[in-house]
This record gives sequence, C-alpha cells and structure tokens, in this order.
Amino acid sequence: VKPAPEPEAVQEALPMPEEVPFTVLGELFDTYIVAQQGEEAFLIDKHAAHERVLFDRLRAQKQEIVSQTLLAPQVCRLGQEGAALVLENLSLLDELGYGVEEFGEGTVLLRQVPMDLSPEQGADCLTSLAQDLQEGRREDRDSLRDNLLHTMACKAAIKGGWKTSDQELERVARAVMSGQVKYCPHGRPVAIELTQKELEKQFKRI
Repeated sequence: VKPAPEPEAVQEALPMPEEVPFTVLGELFDTYIVAQQGEEAFLIDKHAAHERVLFDRLRAQKQEIVSQTLLAPQVCRLGQEGAALVLENLSLLDELGYGVEEFGEGTVLLRQVPMDLSPEQGADCLTSLAQDLQEGRREDRDSLRDNLLHTMACKAAIKGGWKTSDQELERVARAVMSGQVKYCPHGRPVAIELTQKELEKQFKRI
C-alpha cells in the first residue's frame, strides 16, 4: 500500500513594503519638478524624464508606429548624399511611422510623420538621420533605429523653460518616483535627491 501523499505546503503571502506617497510641490525655472517624499526632496528634469518615458514606449512597440498623413507634405532639403542615404532606409522609416518619397535635387518629400510629432519635428528627425548617416554613423539596423527613436523622443518631450500642466508634471514625476525612469536615453540622471538633514546642515540647524 502506497503511503498517503503529504499535504502540499501552502506558501504564505509575504508582506509588501508600503509605497511612500509623494507630493508635487511645483516647478522651478519652468524646468525642474519639485517633489517631496517623506524627509526627501527631489528635483526632476522634466524634459529628460519625459524623453525617457517616450523613448521606452516607442522602443517597446513591436508593430509599426501609428502615423498621421500631412495635409501639406514637408519638403526636406538634405543634399544629394543625405537624401540618398535616407532613401536607403525607407523600410525602417516606414516602420517608425514616416512616409518619405524621393523629390529630386537632394530633397525628399515627407508625407507622413509619427502621431506624436508635428510636421516640423518630423522633418527635423529626418535631417538628424541624414547627418548621422553622412558622419559615418551607419551601425546595424537596431542601433540606427534606437538613434532615430532618441531623436523622436527628444522632439516630442515637454521642453525645459516651457509652461507645463499640473497633470503632465504629475505623470512625469510618478514615472520617476516609482523607479520606472532613472536616466535619460543619453545616460544622464533625471533627478537629484536632497534630504531634510542635508538641508538643515546647510542652514547650520544641526
């Protein structure tokens, strides 16, 4: 007779640490979000943090990026070499939401841009791509894609020095305070932390 199987051990749920709430206190120089969490204060570079949020979102998309058709196509003057190099990468541009056609005499016609970009921003991205290719930055397709996504995210991100709504500041701050975003796409930190104790030392209170 086989012995009865031992009852399966029930795993107890481990207590999760409580999330410490934070408060957005405002903005400094229309560039840095000021947030407080407990006895710590944070200065968040809103452009750098938002750029990272957009870059990660764009990079994670597996399907083609949604585009918008321009009512008035943009003529981009890239020079003979620049235009030729951009046209060699039409499949990548199509995947990222651009609609580009040859227009002759070193120019291309931009008929579609990614949904998050204005026509002017889309044209700026093509110009940056052409410059990168002419300067010899002709890495593999994945690297070229990341470079273009960096430029797209930078163009679409909220700008330092501009007025930003409270709701947008809250969304950007939440991405940083949750730990989702720590560095911009170029590797620079997006926030500076200052404790209450460090402030009190500065004011000779302790």
